[in-house]
Amino acid sequence: MKKVLFFLASALILASCENFYIDQNLGGSDYNPTDVRTIDYTLTDADYASIVGNKDNVALALAECPVDTLTGAIADSSAYFAFLQIAQDLAFNKQAPADLYVPAFLAAKFPQLSKGSLFNITYKNCEGAPEYLTTFASTTKYTLSTADYETIWGGKTGINYLTPATMMQLSSVLPAEGEEGALLAVVYDYKDSEPSFGGGSDDDDEDTPKGFFDGTPETRGYWTPAEVMAAYAAGTLKEGDSLKVGGILGEWYSKSLNTTYGNLDYYLYDQDGTSRFEMWRSFSLNSALWASYDFVDVTNATATDVNGFSITVGDTIIGIGAFKYYADYDVYEFNSGCYIVEHRPVVASAAPKKVAAAANGKKTVLYQYTNGKWSAYKNADATVVVLPEDVYSAVGYTYLLDKNKNILTSFLAQEYPYAQVGNAYTVVYVATKEGAYNAIEFIYDGTAFVENLGMSQTTTTFSLSDVWGSTIYYKQYIMGEGQGKLTIQDVICNEPMSYVWYYSAAYGMCASAFKNDVSWESESWLITPMIDLSRAKMPEFSFDHAFNKAEGDFLNECSVWVSTSYTGNVTDAANNWVQLEWNTLEDGTLDVPAGNSWTFQPTGKLDMSQFVGEKIHIAFRYKTVGGKSGTWEIRNLLLSEPEN
Repeated sequence: MKKVLFFLASALILASCENFYIDQNLGGSDYNPTDVRTIDYTLTDADYASIVGNKDNVALALAECPVDTLTGAIADSSAYFAFLQIAQDLAFNKQAPADLYVPAFLAAKFPQLSKGSLFNITYKNCEGAPEYLTTFASTTKYTLSTADYETIWGGKTGINYLTPATMMQLSSVLPAEGEEGALLAVVYDYKDSEPSFGGGSDDDDEDTPKGFFDGTPETRGYWTPAEVMAAYAAGTLKEGDSLKVGGILGEWYSKSLNTTYGNLDYYLYDQDGTSRFEMWRSFSLNSALWASYDFVDVTNATATDVNGFSITVGDTIIGIGAFKYYADYDVYEFNSGCYIVEHRPVVASAAPKKVAAAANGKKTVLYQYTNGKWSAYKNADATVVVLPEDVYSAVGYTYLLDKNKNILTSFLAQEYPYAQVGNAYTVVYVATKEGAYNAIEFIYDGTAFVENLGMSQTTTTFSLSDVWGSTIYYKQYIMGEGQGKLTIQDVICNEPMSYVWYYSAAYGMCASAFKNDVSWESESWLITPMIDLSRAKMPEFSFDHAFNKAEGDFLNECSVWVSTSYTGNVTDAANNWVQLEWNTLEDGTLDVPAGNSWTFQPTGKLDMSQFVGEKIHIAFRYKTVGGKSGTWEIRNLLLSEPEN
């Protein structure tokens, strides 16, 4: 008993001593040690597992699930499973967002931090597959019939396949009408050699010359690449001579279409592939402009002109132009302005050796009904292909399940050996035993084709008041930080200027069109990274700025814009830029810099409520006309909820 009393007395003495120390030295009972920090933090793989394992988050996820009012049981558990998916994907998703589940994680991981602490949390979001993929679910299958082949071959019977010469006629046998946007997976048999109509069987004649390279230039009406080379060496052909040259389209030179002039570059080969001739900046049939160009690699591309006429590797072509020889490169070519005069339905006995002949057998191509006609499906953002029929036969399936995605990636690896890093490839395939279609988009990462699940990286600022919360959506001081994730895109920046926007350690991000004592015409945009306002309530945007040397022209030169669909190109009409309005003072004048001072002033809170629920980019546009410009300086960017 004495020992117990002794310990109690000792505890009281110690407590009294501690209280005395606090009262005398640390401010008394109000003493509260603080640890206020501002930290940039990127979630690790282990953090995502911790977030899902956090008991408070488990309770939140269950609370997100609707409950049956009669039974009290969970009526829809999708929100909970979306929460569990965070640990699986190592990313948040639409149903399980970061601002809902990060606060409990921060409270558990950093319990020592005090009010006023800020965490700029960088994390991954899984937005899901691109929305356009859903359109392929309505795809229907159309298999060419015997009657279709007969129509394509002009009434000739017994030729139940297509060839390079007849591919352009495929659309003519498709259904006469269709719903706008309808998709057809067209299945047909294909051979890379033309049939003979002079008697005997097709098989007997496939390996015999068809006459394209037979004879002489005089009897044929055109030169072969080998004949051009020989005549130039003999001195009978001179630069500037006008002539026709025929050969097999064996290799593309251009990786892109010259959209300004509608021309393209490619090589014609002899039948043995040893001699080539370049069609330099050439036009289509009878000088028509090329309208589109689907380039994959030098041996896999299709060009289509304004009239719908198309050419691809393996086609036989006759072109006309002025001859030119470039000795430095040993290139025989037509100068700019040449064009196709004939696209022959017959080909040489063999494709050029440098060109891999297209495989024979069943093919499937995707067509879409637009503007009253069927055309080969095109997508500007991805290469879209339909899985061929022979792939199903090879793997022993009639349709593919999700677990069979490796079959799709194997197909892509074989089909696109020269895939470029970052390019998108979409495979349309049969996904059910009833024949319904599905589509998956893959991105080539340099080593493999990876399914596009819409992964993106986002940074959100979480602040600690009484609890952690994501009331700050974007913050960048700029001063002392540099340009950071802000990007610059010049629309007009001509010599002698080399830039408009630039970072200054003393002033922030600055824009000026003044150089060599002259004010130049300019237009340049400073753009924030994507900002997620999907769960915002009343967001407000503010920054500090200064404007000088402007002769009072601030409103014409400086403006702030917001886009919910930024494409990466500020001039793209699809961006739908919305200009923010400046605040007004009590006297009704706009609260903007006068243009005659370097003194920074705040913008005040700019209302962003119209963008609630959206993902946005904010852009600062600086635009001047020649002979007049000022300098705009900005810093301390903040997009957040109003302070309590």
